[in-house]
Amino acid sequence: MDVTLAEMRSLVRKPDVTILDVLSSQAYAAAHIPGARNIPLAELAGRAAAELPDPSRRIVVYCGGPT
Repeated sequence: MDVTLAEMRSLVRKPDVTILDVLSSQAYAAAHIPGARNIPLAELAGRAAAELPDPSRRIVVYCGGPT
Protein backbone atom coordinates (compact mmCIF):
# COMPACT_ATOMS: atom_id res chain seq x y z
CA MET A 1 0.00 0.00 0.00
CA ASP A 2 1.37 3.42 -0.90
CA VAL A 3 1.03 6.33 1.51
CA THR A 4 1.05 10.02 0.77
CA LEU A 5 3.56 12.42 2.25
CA ALA A 6 0.86 13.74 4.60
CA GLU A 7 0.05 10.19 5.76
CA MET A 8 3.75 9.49 6.29
CA ARG A 9 4.10 12.61 8.42
CA SER A 10 1.32 11.32 10.63
CA LEU A 11 2.63 7.76 10.78
CA VAL A 12 6.15 8.68 11.92
CA ARG A 13 4.66 10.14 15.10
CA LYS A 14 2.75 7.01 16.10
CA PRO A 15 4.45 4.83 18.73
CA ASP A 16 3.02 1.61 17.29
CA VAL A 17 4.56 2.17 13.84
CA THR A 18 8.06 1.15 12.80
CA ILE A 19 9.58 3.27 10.05
CA LEU A 20 11.93 1.12 7.98
CA ASP A 21 14.49 2.65 5.62
CA VAL A 22 15.64 0.10 3.04
CA LEU A 23 18.24 2.34 1.40
CA SER A 24 21.93 1.49 1.58
CA SER A 25 23.76 2.17 4.83
CA GLN A 26 25.59 5.01 3.11
CA ALA A 27 22.37 6.67 1.96
CA TYR A 28 20.88 6.22 5.43
CA ALA A 29 23.93 7.87 7.01
CA ALA A 30 23.63 10.81 4.63
CA ALA A 31 19.93 11.46 5.36
CA HIS A 32 17.01 9.59 6.88
CA ILE A 33 13.75 10.09 8.73
CA PRO A 34 14.54 10.55 12.44
CA GLY A 35 13.83 7.33 14.33
CA ALA A 36 13.82 5.16 11.20
CA ARG A 37 15.49 1.77 11.33
CA ASN A 38 17.82 0.88 8.50
CA ILE A 39 17.90 -2.54 6.90
CA PRO A 40 19.19 -2.25 3.33
CA LEU A 41 16.90 -3.97 0.84
CA ALA A 42 19.60 -6.49 -0.11
CA GLU A 43 19.80 -7.57 3.56
CA LEU A 44 16.11 -7.45 4.43
CA ALA A 45 15.29 -11.15 4.07
CA GLY A 46 18.18 -12.17 6.30
CA ARG A 47 17.72 -9.54 9.00
CA ALA A 48 13.99 -8.84 9.23
CA ALA A 49 13.01 -11.65 11.60
CA ALA A 50 15.71 -10.73 14.11
CA GLU A 51 15.37 -6.95 13.89
CA LEU A 52 11.60 -6.65 13.43
CA PRO A 53 10.36 -9.39 15.77
CA ASP A 54 7.00 -7.88 16.76
CA PRO A 55 4.48 -8.92 14.10
CA SER A 56 1.76 -6.75 15.64
CA ARG A 57 3.57 -3.51 14.79
CA ARG A 58 2.74 -1.72 11.58
CA ILE A 59 5.78 -1.19 9.40
CA VAL A 60 6.11 1.64 6.90
CA VAL A 61 8.92 1.02 4.45
CA TYR A 62 10.54 3.75 2.42
CA CYS A 63 13.22 3.92 -0.23
CA GLY A 64 14.64 6.38 -2.71
CA GLY A 65 12.08 5.72 -5.40
CA PRO A 66 10.15 3.07 -7.32
CA THR A 67 11.61 -0.42 -7.02
